[in-house]
Amino acid sequence: MLVIRDAQIQSFIAQNEHDVLELVCQAVFEACGERVKDIQENRLIDMVNIGMDTARMMGATRPEDIAAFVVLMFEFSPTFYRDQFVSTVLNDPSYPIGDLIAQLPERVPAEAWDAICEDYDPAFWFRGKEAAAQ
Repeated sequence: MLVIRDAQIQSFIAQNEHDVLELVCQAVFEACGERVKDIQENRLIDMVNIGMDTARMMGATRPEDIAAFVVLMFEFSPTFYRDQFVSTVLNDPSYPIGDLIAQLPERVPAEAWDAICEDYDPAFWFRGKEAAAQ
């Protein structure tokens, strides 16, 4: 029986950093098209790179997990992961980060998402990599 390991599947999905960037940009366009439609392509790529760095800082390694994390940054707030409810979920050692990202809608109350959206700070995207670490 042929067994394809997860690492092999990942190599098919995104073989290099450029492929990951394209995958994440595509996910952002599909999920947040209205929000990003007026952003110049070079600027959007810079923003996605910042998001990818942030996702990796939070433990995401698989391209699809990075994409999901970055989409949440665009959709709700680039600092959504700092919210106390979200942070509690993302730091749960019981699950891998991809599962935790998928669990966010179930485990974070709607009121918290509302507050996260209200705190959307577009200036985050202009502060570069330092913004994610703050």
